[in-house]
Amino acid sequence: MKYIDRIARGLSIGAFALLLAGCLASTDNDALYVVKVNGSVITYTQYRDALKRLIPSDRHYAPEEITELKKDLVNELVEEELVLYEARRLKLKVSEAELSAEADVLRKDYGDELFKEAISERYGSIDKWKEEIRRKLLIQKMMERVTSGAKVTDEAALRFYKDHIMDYYRPETVRARMIVAGSYEAASKIRKRLNTANFAVVAEEVSLGPENKGGGDLGFFAKGEMPKEFEAVVFRLKPGEISQVVKTDYGYHIFLVEEKRKAIKEDFPSLKKRIIERIRADEADRVFSEWIREQKKISKIEIREELL
Repeated sequence: MKYIDRIARGLSIGAFALLLAGCLASTDNDALYVVKVNGSVITYTQYRDALKRLIPSDRHYAPEEITELKKDLVNELVEEELVLYEARRLKLKVSEAELSAEADVLRKDYGDELFKEAISERYGSIDKWKEEIRRKLLIQKMMERVTSGAKVTDEAALRFYKDHIMDYYRPETVRARMIVAGSYEAASKIRKRLNTANFAVVAEEVSLGPENKGGGDLGFFAKGEMPKEFEAVVFRLKPGEISQVVKTDYGYHIFLVEEKRKAIKEDFPSLKKRIIERIRADEADRVFSEWIREQKKISKIEIREELL
């Protein structure tokens, strides 16, 4: 998972699982540390509480899954400490206004009662939770500082568009209904009863196909997604037209075309902003990942495996 995605996830209430416990009440276990990064420690209590959020007691994991989750968690905690170490060295700060604005957004999104209940259950108090948000915002500030040089030119965006042109092409599609009968005689009798208004009702009554419960609805599909015999008929019909009886290897069919959508290729001007944002996000993640790797090389990191 991208580091930037992890930061965004950590700032939401739905992501409490991977937030560090912050300034929890002191216990005897606070004398033990699991990780030390440039002199800053993550205590056994902090690690244990983070792990509880990551691995709920009501969910079963295989031993190898737990081992992998622990490994990922420790790596994430180390990376957060590396970012915070540099943020403190550069004397970056999170203002009270920034903190309040973030808290207000989350409170508004989730509702006051649900918000308070979640905070109380997982953090004990609003103040402790705010300190965790302050921590995450500080990490975000440092991340933005490191990736500020990730620029994207119009030329790069156009090149990306051309290289991924098929991602922005939607082929012609058709929405059809189908009735399946066991014989030509049966299908012919059904065909005489049909009009656009009653097709779905009749399909539900008599069709032998599994889609009969939905009135024979096949949904939207493009060429290549259905048997060729089906496509040869439905793509020739106009919306509102009903086919004659069609024999295939699957039985005897009658089709109603309800809607057609023309093929569309989105042009570059309409996509330019979205493409630039996508490239910038990828480039920012690449820059930040490289920065993290360098920090790991030059930092003093101790992990006490026996406590994991």
